[in-house]
Amino acid sequence: MAENPAENPNTEADAEKPVPQNIRNLHIKAQSSLERNPDLAIDMMLRCVQACPWFIQARTDLRKAEIARYLRKHGGKVVSSPFSGITASLQGMKIQGLLKKEKTAEALMECEKMLMDDPLNVRLVKLYAETAIRAGRSPAGLMTMELAREHIPAGDTDALAMLGKLYFQTKDYQKARECFDRVHRAKPADAEIAKLLKNAEALATSGQWETAAKAGDYRKALKDEKEVEKLDAQNKSVKTAKDADALIQETLRKIEKEPKNVNYYLALVNLYIQQKRYQPALEAIDRARSIVGQDPALDLRYADVRTEQLDTEVAALREAGDEAGAAAKQAERDQYVFDDIAERVQRYPNDQHLRFQLGEQYWKYGYPDEAIQQFQISQRSPKDRVMSLYLMAQCFRQKGMLDMSVEQLNGALEQLPTMDRQKMDVYYLLGEIHEEEGKLDEASKYFKEIYRADVTYKDVSDRVQRIYEAQKAQKQ
Repeated sequence: MAENPAENPNTEADAEKPVPQNIRNLHIKAQSSLERNPDLAIDMMLRCVQACPWFIQARTDLRKAEIARYLRKHGGKVVSSPFSGITASLQGMKIQGLLKKEKTAEALMECEKMLMDDPLNVRLVKLYAETAIRAGRSPAGLMTMELAREHIPAGDTDALAMLGKLYFQTKDYQKARECFDRVHRAKPADAEIAKLLKNAEALATSGQWETAAKAGDYRKALKDEKEVEKLDAQNKSVKTAKDADALIQETLRKIEKEPKNVNYYLALVNLYIQQKRYQPALEAIDRARSIVGQDPALDLRYADVRTEQLDTEVAALREAGDEAGAAAKQAERDQYVFDDIAERVQRYPNDQHLRFQLGEQYWKYGYPDEAIQQFQISQRSPKDRVMSLYLMAQCFRQKGMLDMSVEQLNGALEQLPTMDRQKMDVYYLLGEIHEEEGKLDEASKYFKEIYRADVTYKDVSDRVQRIYEAQKAQKQ
């Protein structure tokens, strides 16, 4: 089994192959059967995957249906069977045997079969992900890990490391870095994880600051990459205090020679943050601001660093068992975030994304009128329009103005052509509102749309069943 994702590139040679129409028809038939006969639907989806291993949508729908069936069977809980460990070991032996013979496609198909009845078994999920990597189907492994992630214990660093490898292979280096960083903090002596983190960090930020330095455009680098890499280290990852100190001193010498070069100050900020030296990082940003004057990108950078500093202090207090101190520091952190956004809105009143962030803060703390005022401005931004309308609908609902809430949600739907998570959120809220109003047929329409796309979404399965029963009672 390859230890380093970089040494085992994803070989999705047939990823772009078309899916035959008869398989697509079978998939559509399976989707339409989910509601009335989930067992039959799962069997048909498995046949789709067997016929077209590159049909990732069929794999995704299969996994969601398996998880939904499992949760229904066990009352929404993950049940540990006394035989699950033995079963996983036996199945694992069979799959490892196939992998040794380089029969990766057969091995992955065996994994599909073993997940049918136990899709949330951590050992089986990890085995599936490992096999998907070997079979050159990392997206399938990533999808399976992500769907099962909320049911995997938070302290399972092996699962988190596997998820990081899958993100790496699918070229989502930012998420890979986040996973490896969490595992590295838990296992600082693990050389393999340290290497994986280094590779992910280098690829996640490749070229950002070097390009910015050549162009003299530090604002673009701030916009494109929030956590910038060091300008002068050619994307090398700093791992020891000694390395960091050497680079810090080198950057300070550059600043001494070119005291007006803002790029060097920002490179210095990144070096300080890597070593969690937040105060000198904040001071370096202030020095950069003194050179360029009022600047929204630098203000945002300062806010991000200060927030990270407070988050680190909260975590340290919790780790020390000081819950009271952690709660007080968390309150300080939340107050800082609110005050900072409000102040930046005053400085940059035409920044629509800042308006959206302020609206989120007002909504979070129970000020719907103030939140609506900000969302009415931020909805003009294409980037924030859907979420502005959605949260504005939540505000109107809280105020009891359900007709206006529905109006905002219908506006959001106009911007959502495909059934993604955002569209399901909008449909769900529409379903809730119509159910509150006693309009069961309308509520059922929205909940069923979600059910057809993802039966594991929130409690949509229970809501559809409950509305069926209520409609039946009304007829009787």
